[in-house]
Amino acid sequence: MSDQLIQVVQLPVIEEQLRTLKDRWEQRALDAEAMVCTTDTIQSVKAFRAETRKEFDEVEALRKKTKQAVMEPYNRFEEIYKECVTTAFQRADSACSRKVSEVEQDMKQRCEDGLRDYFAELCSVHHLDWLTYERAGIKVDMASARCKTPKKLREQLAAFVAGVSAGVDMIDSMDHAAEIMVEFKKHLDTTRAICDVAERHRLITEQETEQENQNPEQERETEMVRRIEALAPPVAISSSEDKTIRVRLILHPTKSQFEGKIKPIMKQLKEICDMEGIKYE
Repeated sequence: MSDQLIQVVQLPVIEEQLRTLKDRWEQRALDAEAMVCTTDTIQSVKAFRAETRKEFDEVEALRKKTKQAVMEPYNRFEEIYKECVTTAFQRADSACSRKVSEVEQDMKQRCEDGLRDYFAELCSVHHLDWLTYERAGIKVDMASARCKTPKKLREQLAAFVAGVSAGVDMIDSMDHAAEIMVEFKKHLDTTRAICDVAERHRLITEQETEQENQNPEQERETEMVRRIEALAPPVAISSSEDKTIRVRLILHPTKSQFEGKIKPIMKQLKEICDMEGIKYE
């Protein structure tokens, strides 16, 4: 392409005499640095600052005006360049990128379809019909998609399926194999599955032991309540008003019966009365 398409026929010519101002502004800086600001001199410092700012603003306005004058021709050039070149280029590039992307995506899809078929064969050989292709985490890149047989990705699939099969074989030989397999299928981590099941059984055993230790005590309490209820005569309670009644029970046990059976029951009855606020003599 000819380099004559875009030429700078005349560089901006800026006439400036800023060098003549350097000494003046250097002196301004030195004077400001040497000033002593006190309650007596603060007004003079403020006046010096205001005068310095005003003079700077005047020079700054000239700088901005100069920049605008220099940039105007270039800004017009940018607009023409965008209209004649940039917009059409972006259309061309976008069209090519879209077509390339469509073809590459189709190549990747065909490659993945072949890998899925290969994965299904591996699972069939190892009797892993429940295992899905997505869990292998295979990502098809263009290098593999261009290959007739993507050896690298097939090796990754083979290693993945073999690892899962080895885990299943290990679990099959263990106690609680079915339960461990349920956990293994969730995350494909043999060690984690075994530990999860072992911990679950430990907790179940611990709970069963705790319940077994509690049962004799519960049975004794239940039997005590049953005996008390059997000794106490039924009491009719008015549905309209809960009145206080007097209950009298006369027993004729032997001394051994009293000491061995009746006395513990009476103690339990006394505790119930105290707890329920029932008066007794």
